[in-house]
Amino acid sequence: MIGSIFYLVIIVVLAVWLVRQRNRERALVALVDHNRIERKTVYQFLNALGERLTTSNIALEPALEIIMDFIVDRSDAEAGAVFLLDPHDNQLSARVVKGMFPPLMPTTGYVLTKQKYLSERIKRERIPLGQGIIGEAAASGMPILVSDAANDPRVPKVALDYLTIRSIMIAPLTSRGRISGVIAIVNKRGGEIFTEENLDLLRALADQAASTVEMVKLYDDLAEKQRIEQELRVAHEFQKMLLPSECPKIDGYDIAAFSEPALEVGGDYYDFFFVDDARRYLGVVIADVSGKGIPGAFVMAMVRCTIRVVAHGNLSPREVLFKANERLYADTKENVFVTMTYGILDTYEHTFRFARAGHEPLVTIRRDSPNVELSSPDGIALAMVTNDMFSFVQEAVLPLTPGETAIMYTDGVVEAMDDQANEYGQRRFFDLIASSRELKPQEIIAKTLQDIQRFTRGYPQHDDITMVAIRVHDDAAASKSSVPVAAPARA
Repeated sequence: MIGSIFYLVIIVVLAVWLVRQRNRERALVALVDHNRIERKTVYQFLNALGERLTTSNIALEPALEIIMDFIVDRSDAEAGAVFLLDPHDNQLSARVVKGMFPPLMPTTGYVLTKQKYLSERIKRERIPLGQGIIGEAAASGMPILVSDAANDPRVPKVALDYLTIRSIMIAPLTSRGRISGVIAIVNKRGGEIFTEENLDLLRALADQAASTVEMVKLYDDLAEKQRIEQELRVAHEFQKMLLPSECPKIDGYDIAAFSEPALEVGGDYYDFFFVDDARRYLGVVIADVSGKGIPGAFVMAMVRCTIRVVAHGNLSPREVLFKANERLYADTKENVFVTMTYGILDTYEHTFRFARAGHEPLVTIRRDSPNVELSSPDGIALAMVTNDMFSFVQEAVLPLTPGETAIMYTDGVVEAMDDQANEYGQRRFFDLIASSRELKPQEIIAKTLQDIQRFTRGYPQHDDITMVAIRVHDDAAASKSSVPVAAPARA
């Protein structure tokens, strides 16, 4: 009897063990099948991306369209959307919506019935990180499965009123430890409910999608950078066209100029043009437009055109600046202004009549003085005030004798800095050019630039640098019986 019971117990234990083993085998087989299906689906996902997303059409929106098409199809879902996180304000917005995707924020006023209108409305919504079921998934970095949407408090009533929602799956887009958004899908076709296995597959696809999104963003950033660089190159070439191709060649004078923007394009400029048809009076401009880069270049082009128009036939630099200010004040924004020195070189009388609109002082190197001479007639920058306030601008006349040099510059020269934020400064600049009185204008400019390089020790230039130098020849004729001959110069 006892033996029979013992054998019966052994048989029962073996049977239980056998059932457990079979159940374990079935679970392992199911897990293997699930992993195989998951891997196969991921491979198909990557293959679909590779086929449809090429270097000729790679962009974020098309990539997200491909991602959502595949995920909605393979999840057998009725609708889906991908939300991306804006790192600047920590808010999510739907970038792609497929099917009748419900409003998952507690927003009222959804009375639209057409799918495209609903999609556009959902795309306009901004979801703060951590708010609503979408914001929760992005904030936690964890997938969410809602098996009974009607009784889940995280699903807003407006969504349930608008659409019949049975179940929802949401998976974060995580790449290199950073969350860039979430993917959400709603309602399995045929009335079924999403399962944990479905959520595992969505999470695997979301991981691949996140990597794709990061790759496309990097590509977009690179393409945008290349586009901007190309535009800057074009703007740089355009700005070079606005500067004189060479300095005027006038008997009795050496004239040199230099301009180097801190960026590809800048707001500094200089210009030469004859005011009169007899080519006796040479207009000389040096200016510094507020701002750098493309905005500064655009304003510079406008200023150049304005000065040339109002200067023709006018021998009063003050009056030219007065007219230019009137136009520029009306045509520019409040935060735009222009410092300028505009003068007229009388190539016969050897005088330089000029006016200053808040610009750096004009520097003269005299033969009979060891120091430089500064000329700073009163003036205020262009486009800052109306003409009734601009009217106090003064005009000065600077006589130039043989062997003397007049130099104009922008503040980028004296404000050049080293890596300790020390400025080059006016004193060093004035001492340098005072010791260069025997040099030609081009040599003075070259010597100044070399000294700035020594001072800054290669520290990046932070402001545009522009210089203009005019020297009367040592053997310039004292006689004023004839007007010097001016060689044609590109104006």
